[in-house]
Amino acid sequence: MALTALVPLDGTKLSESAFALLPLLKALGFETVRLAGVWESAWDERDGGAADADLQEAEEKGRSFLSAYLDRQAERVRAAGLQPETRVRVGRPADELLDAAVGVDLVLIATHGRSGIARWWLGSVADEVVREAKCPVLVIGPNVPEASLSAFAVKRVLVPLDGSEQAEAALPLATWIADLTGAEIDIARCLSLTAVAYDPGMAVYSAELITSMEDAVKAYLSEVAGRLGGKVHAEMLIGAPGQQLLEYLDKRPADLVVMTSHGRTGVRRVALGSVADRMLHGPAPVLVFRATDSAGGLLAAARERGRA
Repeated sequence: MALTALVPLDGTKLSESAFALLPLLKALGFETVRLAGVWESAWDERDGGAADADLQEAEEKGRSFLSAYLDRQAERVRAAGLQPETRVRVGRPADELLDAAVGVDLVLIATHGRSGIARWWLGSVADEVVREAKCPVLVIGPNVPEASLSAFAVKRVLVPLDGSEQAEAALPLATWIADLTGAEIDIARCLSLTAVAYDPGMAVYSAELITSMEDAVKAYLSEVAGRLGGKVHAEMLIGAPGQQLLEYLDKRPADLVVMTSHGRTGVRRVALGSVADRMLHGPAPVLVFRATDSAGGLLAAARERGRA
């Protein structure tokens, strides 16, 4: 199955950080990388001071710049053993990128840069692309170390779980990636109890109830690990999920986080709501998709592997 990825570029070194993961795309069986640049139209913002002809001229110059830029970047795609396509769009960036993503199997967005900017497209364009794309989105967040990108390799994959079928939908994709790259898999589920809950003096939960809850989480993780087989490490975390997962990554670094965009709440936000928002600002790239997405492309390949 031939797979195609979309890589949005805006002419900055920051956006070009995505190229660090081209070897991973190659390993996953991708053949084509579609490079897309968007010239943000100013037609709706004109105040009458600029003639339409001036705006049209500026738009044509913008198109020309982006076209030449994407052609240059296409050589980097070829050097990675992949076939490039280029798309120059004009309009609202998020809308144009979502339109350019129609028919692709993955969107790869880099939000990491040496400039120290905490949020690039992640705050606006990328956030919308992650929420609205009909395919998995691989996000290189602003806190992914440059050193890890310079020689990127997937040796450990982390899958955050919450006990729901929606969260477990990430497992086939994670195990497929692990099989292709030889990586280990970590699964983690957080028991959301605060320190107060463990204080006998507060009597919030009985010791028996806390033990029962911990045993249930451990049993769940053991059952999932048994289903996966292979190199699987299971970890129970206690506390606020987002914070605990980030602390876990500090102690046991992963090269890739794979998770779905629907947890138990069903809130339509970036992967598991506030948890994934924290993960997107963590030290590892995050591959996120909606559990309700159709089994096309990348997801179909992973699910087919699960039935083999």
